Amino acid sequence: MNRIQALEQRIRDYVNKADLYERYFESHLDEWNALCVAMDILGDTSFALKYYEDFGIGNRDDEKYLKLYGLLQAVFSQQESIRQLNRTFIGNDLNPCPDTDWSKIRELRNLTVGHPIAYTEKGKPGTKHCFISRVTITSGGFQLIIWNESEKQNEFEYVDLKSLYEGYKSEAIKYLKSIRQAQIKKWGTPSNH
Repeated sequence: MNRIQALEQRIRDYVNKADLYERYFESHLDEWNALCVAMDILGDTSFALKYYEDFGIGNRDDEKYLKLYGLLQAVFSQQESIRQLNRTFIGNDLNPCPDTDWSKIRELRNLTVGHPIAYTEKGKPGTKHCFISRVTITSGGFQLIIWNESEKQNEFEYVDLKSLYEGYKSEAIKYLKSIRQAQIKKWGTPSNH
């Protein structure tokens, strides 16, 4: 998370040092506010995710659920902030492939935290109902029990959270580096940089 935090700070510093508000955003206030919110959420979620990296999920059941739900929601919110930064500085929507860790952790959030009672997977029939097996939750992962309506059976899946999270971070860093390069390409190097 340290690398993501450093990139967030570089992106923020660039916005301030290049006087982007005066040069462009002063006449595009909706875009300016979206940019400010995206930078703040990126920073805030980085702090939250750094806490997970430093202290893990915890040992008590209540703590495990709160931290697991918070972790997945923080990743989701961080992704939304990176997507907004991508729209602002690169000019297009960020649409990672479904088989990437970026997409997998996002879908995991949707299934387990976002819509666990009634989840419908894109392009697939039926509704799924998801249970997180409480006794299996660790900082490294957990087991899901998913009722698949169309198959009329439970599916069991182990989630290697640590590996998935590390893969997500690598992809996020790649996107943030592209955003940082796009800033310089679009607006040049700040004179006071």
